Amino acid sequence: MSMNQYYNVKVKVETEVDTKKGPKIKVITEQYLISAISPTDAEAKMTEHLSGLMAEFEVTSIAVTKIIDVIGD
Repeated sequence: MSMNQYYNVKVKVETEVDTKKGPKIKVITEQYLISAISPTDAEAKMTEHLSGLMAEFEVTSIAVTKIIDVIGD
């Protein structure tokens, strides 16, 4: 039986911001907490989650956390 671990997954996304000189593309890093059995599984879940939401994104980092449980909604 494999036990899920929690992974901190960092994703770079491009967003358009308005400036005085007009629209500008800004790259931001978002972090997600993913429950998965391996880093590969965490990346697959992240890709599946973001595929319908964002046109362009890049998973830049996946790190196992020391979190043992998430309590709440």
